[in-house]
Amino acid sequence: MRIRTTVTINRPIQEVWAYLEDHNNDLKWRRPSLKSLETVGTGAVGPGTKYEGVVAMGPMKYPYVSELTEYKPPNRVAWKGVSSAGWMIGREGSMTLEAEGQDRTNVTHEITMEPQTAFGKVVAPVVERAGSRLVMPLLKQLKEAVEETPP
Repeated sequence: MRIRTTVTINRPIQEVWAYLEDHNNDLKWRRPSLKSLETVGTGAVGPGTKYEGVVAMGPMKYPYVSELTEYKPPNRVAWKGVSSAGWMIGREGSMTLEAEGQDRTNVTHEITMEPQTAFGKVVAPVVERAGSRLVMPLLKQLKEAVEETPP
């Protein structure tokens, strides 16, 4: 199932990209589910860069690995899910930034979710019906965090 959600942030595109590019910020705007996120290896960020993270659903914690498939500052980053211990995996996803004038940026988050377990298959229809309502709280947190960050 593919989920597409858009939010408008009242900041120039370069500031939004800079905020997203600093992965220390992920723990702020992807709360409360994201517990950790680390870059695997060293070197320049680009296609092939991998990240290891842990998301939590209640008391359960699920490690995952994702890999960048596209990296085009300041407009687009895309990734694929390499592995996940959770009942669903974000098989692929992207963030696309589009300037709206000089001081506003439209951020579109897209993700394709796939069930990985029997429980994932049971809840998949619920997740699909909820769609962007599952992602919008995170994008609202992103909007608030970027807009509260001094330029």
